[in-house]
Amino acid sequence: MAFQVSIPGGSFSRRGFLRGTAATAGALMLPGRLMAQDLGPLVEWLPGGSPLFCEIHTGLLAGFAERGGFSASETVCGLGQNTEFNQSLIGAIASGNPPDISMLWDSPVSLGAQGAFMPLDEMMKGSTIPLETWPGGLLASCQFRGVTYGLPVTAGIYTMWFNQDMFEAKGIPTDRASFPKTWDEMRKLSKEFTVWDGDYLQVAGFVPPRAVEPMAVWSALNGGKLYDAANLKYMLDSEQNIEMFNYFLDWLNEEYKGDVNLIDRSGNFTDGYPNTTTGMGPAFRESRLAGMQSGSWLMGDFYSDPVPNFQRWDLAAHPVGPSGSATAAGIWPNWFVIPVGSKNPQAAFDYLAYLSVEGVVKWYEQIPDVPTNSQVKAKPPASLVERRGQEFADSASAFLQEQASIVTPMWDSPVQGFATDQMTRAVEKIYTKAATPAEALAEAQSACQTELERVLAG
Repeated sequence: MAFQVSIPGGSFSRRGFLRGTAATAGALMLPGRLMAQDLGPLVEWLPGGSPLFCEIHTGLLAGFAERGGFSASETVCGLGQNTEFNQSLIGAIASGNPPDISMLWDSPVSLGAQGAFMPLDEMMKGSTIPLETWPGGLLASCQFRGVTYGLPVTAGIYTMWFNQDMFEAKGIPTDRASFPKTWDEMRKLSKEFTVWDGDYLQVAGFVPPRAVEPMAVWSALNGGKLYDAANLKYMLDSEQNIEMFNYFLDWLNEEYKGDVNLIDRSGNFTDGYPNTTTGMGPAFRESRLAGMQSGSWLMGDFYSDPVPNFQRWDLAAHPVGPSGSATAAGIWPNWFVIPVGSKNPQAAFDYLAYLSVEGVVKWYEQIPDVPTNSQVKAKPPASLVERRGQEFADSASAFLQEQASIVTPMWDSPVQGFATDQMTRAVEKIYTKAATPAEALAEAQSACQTELERVLAG
């Protein structure tokens, strides 16, 4: 019998969960050995999600357990908001009574480096999901010093989104291939749409990026990186990153009166979701924003309240910065790990192998979390087919899986939560002009490198 606890009201805040990891990871105390294997119930923990999300995973594990000869399976979906799940998982590992399998909404690197999760490399050899079947940029979010601590079974893929109806109204090509290929082209196109009424921004083309989580993508597009995992070194104040933020500031000054507060007071020009703090609807869905960067998860929520006031949208590759040479994509995965102390580690790995290639097909058909293993050939989400037709759904799905193969390494630092907080402060200082890009990034660089070295030394 499957056991399910779902949290009313939908999914957790992934950003909030990331913050919680930095606060709880330092207190981890772990047992040194795996417990002996037995074939009791196969147990899985999930941070939470919608009732549909919980139902899908409960059914997948139950079917696998029955097929594998287990007497029962147990899916616990939702142990509390944000930090509560992380604290519960750490406590269960430390007490020697963890689940066999756990999903994470935070990179396995931080806790994996401290010994909380089983290394998977030996089990992956000769399995149906060897290392070479995973895109390198995606798998990097699970690896530390050459050891793999988890699997990015599905991912939200960051790409550019654009309103084809707005493009068509101005005689601009609406096909994916014609989307701007460089930052300069996108910035020039943005001016075609942006309209001010005094200090009120009525309509915007594209707004300079401010979200911290996908900033690694913009850095890669300009030939840089935020963190060098191979050399265990932060690179926040590199020439490419300083140039990137100076470019964004110039764009802000030229097109948006040099004031992010004016943008924010005029509307929610961010990621396509309503702002729960201000009550503002998403400018993109209101046809007040021609294009933006967002994750593929928006496909599942796009037609929810508020319903968009246009029909046609599409996805495109990220444009390249002045010092960049190639496009890149970004991710926010659904990671899975096998906690140290799992009573059924081999069965847990077998389930991850099944989930990564077979189970994920059923998952993706119902919820638009993109399968990441290269062997998967999944049908697009039924809701997307219903809204936009089979041809568009097939095209968008194939594009997202192509983008998964060019994901830039991200989420791969053992102090990821700490670094995200430092970058959040730096970005705020830069855009409010409290510090120059060079000053703000140097401060964040020093703090992150110091914290990294402290953790590595410990």
